[in-house]
Amino acid sequence: MAVSEAGNIDNEVKDTTAKPVSKVNTVKKLYRHDCRYCEDRWSEFAVIDDEEEDLISRIAEIPIIHRHLYKNKAWITSSFTIQCTSMKNLLLSALDKYQDLDMELENWTFNPPYRPIVHRWGRLNELHANTMDPINKQAAITLMEFLAPILASSVDALAQTRRTGKVSFEAIWQIFPPRELVITKFYGAETICRVVKYERQVVNKIPIWVITTEYIDWNGECCGYNTSKTTIVNFNGFRRVASLPVYPLSFSNSASQIETNMIKRGRKFERLRGYHFLTCNGKKVLLEEPVSGRVVIDAFAYYRSCNIVKPELRPLFDTQEKHKNVIGTDTANKESIKSSNGKDYIVEGSELTVTPMTKAVSRCEDLRTLTDEHCLLSTPWLKGLDLKTKEWSQFLIDDLEEIVWNDQAFDNLVLLDGSKELAWAFVENKNMSNFTYDDFIPDKGRGIIILMFGPPGVGKTYTAEAVAEKSRVPLYSMSAGVLGTKPEDVEKALDRALELCRLWNAMLLLDEADVFLGARTNEGFARNELISRILFLTTNRISSIDHAFKSRIDLFLPYSNLTPKARRQVWLNFINHVGQEMFDIGDTDLENLSQINLNGREIKNLIKSAQLLSFKSGGKVSVERLQMLAQNRVKALELMVKEGDHT
Repeated sequence: MAVSEAGNIDNEVKDTTAKPVSKVNTVKKLYRHDCRYCEDRWSEFAVIDDEEEDLISRIAEIPIIHRHLYKNKAWITSSFTIQCTSMKNLLLSALDKYQDLDMELENWTFNPPYRPIVHRWGRLNELHANTMDPINKQAAITLMEFLAPILASSVDALAQTRRTGKVSFEAIWQIFPPRELVITKFYGAETICRVVKYERQVVNKIPIWVITTEYIDWNGECCGYNTSKTTIVNFNGFRRVASLPVYPLSFSNSASQIETNMIKRGRKFERLRGYHFLTCNGKKVLLEEPVSGRVVIDAFAYYRSCNIVKPELRPLFDTQEKHKNVIGTDTANKESIKSSNGKDYIVEGSELTVTPMTKAVSRCEDLRTLTDEHCLLSTPWLKGLDLKTKEWSQFLIDDLEEIVWNDQAFDNLVLLDGSKELAWAFVENKNMSNFTYDDFIPDKGRGIIILMFGPPGVGKTYTAEAVAEKSRVPLYSMSAGVLGTKPEDVEKALDRALELCRLWNAMLLLDEADVFLGARTNEGFARNELISRILFLTTNRISSIDHAFKSRIDLFLPYSNLTPKARRQVWLNFINHVGQEMFDIGDTDLENLSQINLNGREIKNLIKSAQLLSFKSGGKVSVERLQMLAQNRVKALELMVKEGDHT
């Protein structure tokens, strides 16, 4: 029977398909939900949340949940969730250490454009091919068959980018998977780094990609991973990958050769950790100023002197490896290790407590051998000091070379009465002997102070330079103009200089020492600090140095105006230095030149001036030209003296 809208029984209508009425599910309740944002609909649940919970419970055991959105008259994938344990394990292995990715936090849900899976597609295929367990194998096959059509467009786009070498801005993410080796430049020097992460951002309404990379750096104590960021600004159309400010090494036509060169440079980086006295011809990172001369490479001193907190680097080795590599594998309780400056240290216990064997040394350096991968990723720049300008900077490793020592510098030093041999004997015996004579006050008397006094241009500064050259150590020179005039400023400057000399076993040269070592009321004026190193002092006015300090001087070296014999030797030394073939001068000519009253500095300047004048003509420097320049200089100096007397 049928029931009319009024509820009456219609006897004329018969339901030939009628079945016995069940007592279960006789009535199904439906609820109408009106939505202001979408079409109205009927639901089995009065509360929408209950509907979702019911759906979740019914699909809980399904391996893959594939969600769709209706867009542009078609159903497209909006996301998918992996629920199968075997599939999860496969993805965990493929996506290991991917940037900022925690699949538990993501509820194992992937959204377009599925960047992690696209980047690790090759790894996923490899794991799929190597899976042997039947259950895991079937899960891998099912997963790959599901992913292949979804990822096809992105995988094909990446393959197309590799074939053409061109990429669009929106597809930049495809070529920078985490841990990819990339080429970039640090201050103009080509460098290989490793991708840490990529991020798309918008700055001032302009889209950009920020590529964070890591490289191996040295902070004065240890090597570790430092990070750098490179920005790729929005561009239209396509751009060649190799023209980007950072791009994958795999896109280079000479990737193998670049790797070889970088590892070679990295081995040089490895050797130059710690303290090294070198020569540099190239550029330094200081507004790209040129550098030509001797430098001290020392990141430890760089951070201390510049009052910069050294960067905390991500370790290269874990604690167990560090214990094994630094201390060794034997069971000795204490071992001696070497630092870069040859000093011995004591390593105690399993926690690597490093105690200096001498109080004067505060370095503690981890100089373990680096792997080829470490060398490949190492920085092209090292921190140090330009000894000529006294500027702390960074120096390109490729520009650093071992010093070619000038063994003739000391031989060419012209001093009378055996003074230079005496100076060398003092320094040589100090360097060779382990014996230190201490005053009644600890640490006093451990250094040597040599005071050189006399008129200008007679070889005082050159003596210190020649002795340092012969000793194969840096000469840290300072003048009164650099130190200033205020006692507190001078004291600070001297303290910094003495600390560097201590770290580098350098000699200190204080030119015009009378300016800051004269009689003063402040007796604590850094003088106690001046006695712990090999120290050269020069002055034109020895009488102005106070008597208290004179008592601390170990060796006085008086200088006087050059004799004709000495001047002849100075002339000959400079001519030989430039090259005898460039001069037309005989023995008689040298005798005549030696009679002109000039000092060594003036003779040097005359040789340089005559050489410059001869470049245009291309001929040799004649004695007539030298004599003319010498006489002009003498006359000019005489006039200057007379004018000074009148004023």
